[in-house]
Amino acid sequence: MQGKDMMNRPPAKKHLTEDDRTRIETLLNEQMSIRYIAERLDKSPSTISREIKLHTSNSKTCSCDCIYFYECNTMNVCGSKSCKKQCRNCGKAKKYCTDYSKSYCDRLEDSKLKLCNGCSRPYNCHFSKRYYKASKAQREYKDTLVNSRNGYDLTAEELIAIDETVSPLIKNGQSVYHIAQTNNLKVSESTLRRMINSCELEARNIDLRNAVKRRQRQKRPKDYKSMKVIKDGHKYEDYLKFKEGNPIEIPQMDCVEGSKDSKAVLLTLFFPVTRLQLAFILEEQTSENVVACLDMLEEILGTELFKEMFPYIITDNGHEFADIDGMQRSINGGDRCFIYFCEPNHPEQKGGCEKNHEFIRYVIKKGTPLEPYSQADINLMMNHINSYKRKELHGKSPYELTKLMYPEDFANLLGLEEIPPNDIILTPKLLKKSDSSD
Repeated sequence: MQGKDMMNRPPAKKHLTEDDRTRIETLLNEQMSIRYIAERLDKSPSTISREIKLHTSNSKTCSCDCIYFYECNTMNVCGSKSCKKQCRNCGKAKKYCTDYSKSYCDRLEDSKLKLCNGCSRPYNCHFSKRYYKASKAQREYKDTLVNSRNGYDLTAEELIAIDETVSPLIKNGQSVYHIAQTNNLKVSESTLRRMINSCELEARNIDLRNAVKRRQRQKRPKDYKSMKVIKDGHKYEDYLKFKEGNPIEIPQMDCVEGSKDSKAVLLTLFFPVTRLQLAFILEEQTSENVVACLDMLEEILGTELFKEMFPYIITDNGHEFADIDGMQRSINGGDRCFIYFCEPNHPEQKGGCEKNHEFIRYVIKKGTPLEPYSQADINLMMNHINSYKRKELHGKSPYELTKLMYPEDFANLLGLEEIPPNDIILTPKLLKKSDSSD
């Protein structure tokens, strides 16, 4: 029974509360012993003793603590003729008086706690005083609690080494999470963020992408072009019905546009499970170029592997996806895939693809023409993106999961390459560097 009672006992509170400290002060004013206070608060006597010892404050008196205090009428022992008060009322007089002899409070000397709490004449006393005050003890406790969580347990050399590793990678467009996952920094991701926020590193908050406030989302223009074809059997409601009985991965397809004057666009294919994304340049944003790109992809992979990787595709209602039969038709005859469409103005229905486009925009800013870039440049950019560690993938990169989950020929035939973590660049200088090296 005793063991069962111990199991049912609520967990002990390790820290004293403000109410506990108030009760300690009240009981000290009532001249109660430490053992009695400990029993009333259900704490150990050593806990109460340490609390009193840590938070007892000393206050000095303005009077002199000489044994001749009550009978002395001496003045001007310091040599100042302008002072008109008696020396016994001056705390500095003992430095100059040759008759000074320190006296002690008998009550304080006889007390075990050496405290003035509960004294009957605190205002008529000329001795230095020692009090335990609950309010002051609570303030000191909170300050200690906060300060114990501030700062970093690092030497100057370790801090410099972290800065030399982290700051260049952040300026290359890498996230704090990716850096913490791929480097032995001796600090956690949250500590690294606090170091950046407190300006301990060369990199600043302004260098972090998501630390900058986003602009308000712009409304879709009224003249937005969408295809007007019959989509019976290919609608989003048909997609949902299919997904209910077939829990398989369905790639998402979309286009990334350049500047308004640019005809070239990027056709992207996104795999929701691995977060892998492929991108191909189209000379124009037309249905003919989309079909030609899928034909090229089938030719590279082979019809069987294409059908295995892209049995179904979901895309939006852009006019470039109007040729449903062309996208579904194999170069060898028959069908190669089945196309589903999101509802108009609902990009969240293929949100993974839309979200992953952010990485492309890190390298190719919105409004940048795409004509200067070759497919080799786009492949390089996607290799950097697909080698990037993701929190939603538990610290893995899309490339790593692709090697584990998909056929080996898939990555090899497409020429997918893994970029070393610290060599990843997700800023416009990635393709500028590539251009200069060529």
